Amino acid sequence: MLFSGELLAQTQEAAQLNCRIEPSVTVEMSSAVEGVISEVLVDKNDVVKKGDVLARLDAGLESATAELRRVQSELTSDVQAQQLALEFSERSLTRVKDLYDKKAASFSELDKLKTEHAIAQQQLQQAQDRKRQAELEYKRALADLQRRTLVSPIDGVVVERLKEPGEHIDFEPVLKLAKLDPLRVEVYAPASLYGKVKPGIKANVIPELGGDSRSYAAEVTLVDQVIDGPSNTFGIRLAFPNPGNRLPSGLKCRVTFEGVTLNLLDPRVLP
Repeated sequence: MLFSGELLAQTQEAAQLNCRIEPSVTVEMSSAVEGVISEVLVDKNDVVKKGDVLARLDAGLESATAELRRVQSELTSDVQAQQLALEFSERSLTRVKDLYDKKAASFSELDKLKTEHAIAQQQLQQAQDRKRQAELEYKRALADLQRRTLVSPIDGVVVERLKEPGEHIDFEPVLKLAKLDPLRVEVYAPASLYGKVKPGIKANVIPELGGDSRSYAAEVTLVDQVIDGPSNTFGIRLAFPNPGNRLPSGLKCRVTFEGVTLNLLDPRVLP
């Protein structure tokens, strides 16, 4: 005859649940502007690094505009000419002031040079403003040019190549990328485990990969705060490192949470 404690022990085991391994990040790369694709530099299964150029749109007009704006932003002759005019005006005004103080120049002469000096100051300010505007227009032209280049936002793998050179795109995805290090694990657990599995708990993940029964140390990163009524389950997310992308995503797996047990009578327990 089994005592209640013995019976309970026989109906409990480490919580082992079905799971699925997924990329930690999936990105559909699209252009911020419409245009014709001039080149796609990567193909399916290529490994990419953050910052790598993946594709470019035709940018002949934008490139020429950026070069023109660059030249305009570097021109200094207008500012230099107005600076010389202001300095000449200041010297002339100083001389006439001295003459006026000595009663050797009229008030109208002094007033005229004061006005010319004020105009020279204003013209220098306008020249400086035009130069700053040219610099801003160059930055905008560069930004327009850069928007026609697709750059990888992650370290990852090309999952799918969706467009080819010569195709016109209107903000549609060109490439699909996946980040495989770390990998993400998605689990649906019975409501009886709610409150037992928390972020930070350690777990072991065993991928279903051709008889390979190695386990990988993972950590819970997210626990749903809402239980799905029809299935009486809630979602759990884990992550584990995958250096060198040694494991593919999309694998089915089993996960065991350290220190968490599950009722053997629960229909979600693995046989």
